[in-house]
Amino acid sequence: MFLLSGLTLQGKATPTDSLALWLSQYISLASESGHEKPAGRFLADLCQKQNLHLRIFTDLDSSFNFAASLYPLSAGKPNLVLLSHIDVVPASDSNEWTLPPYAGQITDTAVWGRGALDAKGMAIMQLGAMLELRHKYPNTEFPYNITLLAVSGEETGGFNGAKIIVNEFLKELNAVAVYGEGGSGVDNVVPSKPEKHVFGISVAEKNNLWLKLELKFVTFGHGASPPRSYANKAMVKALTKLNNIDTRIDFNKTNKRMFRELGKLEGGFKGFLIKHINWWVMRPVLNKIMENEPVFRSVLSNTSTLTNMYNPPGPPNQISNKATAYLDCRLLPGANRKKFIRDIKYGLIEPRFKISVINESPEAEESSPETPYYEALDKAIQEVFPQAAVMPILFPASSDNNYFREKGVLVYGITPIFMTREQLQTIHNPDERISLQQLRDGKNVYLRFLENISLKKIK
Repeated sequence: MFLLSGLTLQGKATPTDSLALWLSQYISLASESGHEKPAGRFLADLCQKQNLHLRIFTDLDSSFNFAASLYPLSAGKPNLVLLSHIDVVPASDSNEWTLPPYAGQITDTAVWGRGALDAKGMAIMQLGAMLELRHKYPNTEFPYNITLLAVSGEETGGFNGAKIIVNEFLKELNAVAVYGEGGSGVDNVVPSKPEKHVFGISVAEKNNLWLKLELKFVTFGHGASPPRSYANKAMVKALTKLNNIDTRIDFNKTNKRMFRELGKLEGGFKGFLIKHINWWVMRPVLNKIMENEPVFRSVLSNTSTLTNMYNPPGPPNQISNKATAYLDCRLLPGANRKKFIRDIKYGLIEPRFKISVINESPEAEESSPETPYYEALDKAIQEVFPQAAVMPILFPASSDNNYFREKGVLVYGITPIFMTREQLQTIHNPDERISLQQLRDGKNVYLRFLENISLKKIK
């Protein structure tokens, strides 16, 4: 029996009926990065109670990583790995939420709470699909193992999760393809058809590079007699200058393919322009597109975002001798990291800056979309959303996916639900939630994918 958010589920209900209840309890176990074990233990125990084969790789509060599979990993079957992460970003702004961020409250239409979209809801969809597949085909020997892989620390760089898995347990996992975070279904992508739902499956993603900027010099300390220059003033001046530097547009095979696919969806003369947006004569059109849609800018250029600034504690009338800032930089595949850091340093002008790298993701090649492992997922999305278009994309963020890509494993990233712009904005923000319909849709996409790829091979 599960007692979840005031609701009781007796025995083993069908996976579809259980999705919201399971997600509610999973959300209610707050798992901010570094404290994943209680939530991870709940999910692992849930998988084991559903008679999946459990393999716990690491069992620490800050590094709880496990696999739950249809067949034991020791069977050596080629493995389709459904990847999600246990950790969530903090909900320190809880007063901004309509409903408490860790209550896991279920309303008539949705499950609310931190992690509902990123990425606890995805894990519950994946688990539901695995269980329904087994329920529908109880006597079938599948050609693939199917594994739910839940890891820690994705939000802080993957060092306590995916990195450990690929360095120590990849051979045991025997993954032929991994399906993790990435795109989703969105609208307002095709200019002449803003209502068109377009699902993006990420085949490559930008690499994260987190930089710490430190500026320290001693000046007069009283705010009533400000010196000509001091740490905070120099920091703001330098960052303003850096923010005003135009970013260079760079095309690669992945983002060029994205625009070709968008051009096909648009059609006509405008579609022709979009398909050939990388031609230099199209630069005015490109600039207009990027001005109206910042997401396009992010997939065509390296970016640096100021995410935090602070000083050592002190009273309002004390001039701090030290200023620190953090930049979240996202680089296109193949970008020269050393050159990028050098350009940042030169752009800041101030020679007293100390720049240090606090986090960087591995570099990896694109996973080809021309494989049965991609095609089965593409087909599944179109079966659940028959009016939608599906296309391979460059994901503008970074995730655990590149740890596996770096090792030569095919990785495709998507949260297979349609999300409104308003809902996308709740990721890492207040009022994160997933609708009950989205839970069902996502589970159905995973189920159709598993049927497409497993049953086709059997036939």
